[in-house]
Amino acid sequence: MGPDERVRIAYAAKRHYIDGVSRVEIADEMAVSRFKIARMLESALENGIVKITIEPLDSVDLDLSIGLRDRFGLTHALAVITPGQAAETIQDRLGIAAAELLSEIVVDGDVLGLTAGRTLTATASHLTRLAACEVVQLAGVAAATPENGVEVMRRVSRVAGGRAHAIFAPLVVDTPVTAEALRREPGIKDTMRRFGSVTKAVVAIGSWSPPDSQLYDNAARIGVLDELLGRGVQAEICATLLDRDGREVDGLTDRSIAIDTAQLCDIPDVIAVAGGTLKTAAVAAALRSGIVTSLVTDAALAQRLLDDDSLANGSGPVRASARRSART
Repeated sequence: MGPDERVRIAYAAKRHYIDGVSRVEIADEMAVSRFKIARMLESALENGIVKITIEPLDSVDLDLSIGLRDRFGLTHALAVITPGQAAETIQDRLGIAAAELLSEIVVDGDVLGLTAGRTLTATASHLTRLAACEVVQLAGVAAATPENGVEVMRRVSRVAGGRAHAIFAPLVVDTPVTAEALRREPGIKDTMRRFGSVTKAVVAIGSWSPPDSQLYDNAARIGVLDELLGRGVQAEICATLLDRDGREVDGLTDRSIAIDTAQLCDIPDVIAVAGGTLKTAAVAAALRSGIVTSLVTDAALAQRLLDDDSLANGSGPVRASARRSART
């Protein structure tokens, strides 16, 4: 390439990439065809006159995030880079990423549903801005800890400036009769009535094998844990129990104060926030279930999911089918 040609190509590239001028306008300026300009721009890239770099967020693995989104047909997917695999570190980094995602995607008038857990507590603590929206607690209190659903909901609603709808009741009780009585309590009934208006939900994923779940502990307390493990429970979302293939396992529905599976599937965007070495099989089950539409997880778990041949065909069609089935 001679110097004159190089100057002409560099001029076309500068006008297009820096000045934002269209190819047609550059063609008029240089008295050549727009096809000639297209070839010049291609040559600029091929010969190093123009160099394009992409700078993703330091905290997110771009390739893994896109891989998750494409493999599982997700609306949003973030594979968060963490400085280690300690549970507390992962929970904090996922909380930061989830808080930033909510600040980006929640719009005025949304109704935001929330569950509880350590990672969602981290999300709430890092949330500094959110569009004005109502906040609805999707499940009762699983344990008397700072990570309970009422506290998470209060923190988020303070940032959102919208009305908060809490569930002041346990997640699971001993008998169906007690659960039914609690559901008829006016405050709880009013909150549960709002499940159908939720437009975005942020949920935790609990693991049962290996155990990393407050609901698992509740099942042990009321004496049904061994039975449910025998039926293959691998994970839970709210009070919905899932086996490793993502199929629902009935067992706590009549004793729980929480959104049900069909209602979860009616929410347009269900954002799961979960990570760590103990959660791999549980997150895979949640993706297979069809309930989850978006995922915030750590990069190591994302890689394990993408390496899982049993998930190779993707979950998009499975999710759509599961959502249709749940509605009917």
